[in-house]
Amino acid sequence: MAENDKEKKKTSGSAVGTALGFAACAAAGGLLGAANYFFNLALVPKQHDPAQDNRPGEEAYTAGRRWMRGHVARQDVFTFSEDGKQLHGNLIRQGDPDCHRYAILVHGFGDSAEAMGLYGKQYYEEYGMHVLLPDLRGHGASEGSFVGMGWQDSADLARWVSFITSMDPDAVIVMHGISMGAAAILQATGKSLPGQVKAVVSDCAFADCIDELTYQYKKHEESYPAPVKKLIPAPLMVQLVRLIGLIRAHYDIGKASPVEAVRRSLTPTLFIHGEDDDVIPPDDMPRLYEAANCEKHFLWVKHAGHCQSVVVDPDRYWGHVTNFYNDVSPWILNDNITDADPFADL
Repeated sequence: MAENDKEKKKTSGSAVGTALGFAACAAAGGLLGAANYFFNLALVPKQHDPAQDNRPGEEAYTAGRRWMRGHVARQDVFTFSEDGKQLHGNLIRQGDPDCHRYAILVHGFGDSAEAMGLYGKQYYEEYGMHVLLPDLRGHGASEGSFVGMGWQDSADLARWVSFITSMDPDAVIVMHGISMGAAAILQATGKSLPGQVKAVVSDCAFADCIDELTYQYKKHEESYPAPVKKLIPAPLMVQLVRLIGLIRAHYDIGKASPVEAVRRSLTPTLFIHGEDDDVIPPDDMPRLYEAANCEKHFLWVKHAGHCQSVVVDPDRYWGHVTNFYNDVSPWILNDNITDADPFADL
């Protein structure tokens, strides 16, 4: 009788253990499934939805898209990333053969080079510069299955800089980006950029990818199914997404940290942020500004949402950009200076 009781307990314990094992596997599977869903939202490229062009405040961006698409001087250009992906860009050159000034204009998440047409028009028509508008990897006509979160894109931008300098050894280059494009530029400045890159403008960049994903997860928490909200706190979810990124995208999103990159930067930088930005916290801008180890300027734009500073107050926006470039170097906005070496101060 005692042996039967022992056998029953053993069988019962085994069943409980098996059930707990299945429950643990199911829970782990649920965690990974939820994390994979969030990964797809965050790191699988989304193409621009033309329906967004009709939203209030988008008229200027839509006009910029038309300007870029229809420009008679626009040409498709290509380079390759370090990992062999073909990257596409739009080059619009000035007719003046003596112009050696270039602007690389970088779009944000889920869009394409066309989003920078509004900025390209200013640089081309008002500043008289050649403009290069690249599609980030996984966006537009560039290859790539996953978003680079500015980290992989920063290396791609270095390839575009080399593309310009190999074509024009006398090039003087600036970069201007919005949102994730700005984050990519800041991360590029933390690496060894050539001296031809004289200055950059960062408009509404995030300070750190992990912090940004945590912010987005918490912001949209109420829209998640109840089990996700209760069982997966933001720090755990973001670390799971980070793990999935290593497996699927083959890079660590934890390295995508503009705030760390600017500590190493020597490139003069103008930081811009709209005070009403609800996509990237406005507090990220002072974090970046304080960390930057380079010559630096900043601009707050009142009543401006995400990527809307240039639309809300264009005169103030471009006035600050112009003053910034003039403060950094007379060579950026002027082809006709003949009494100085443009690289003497590098």
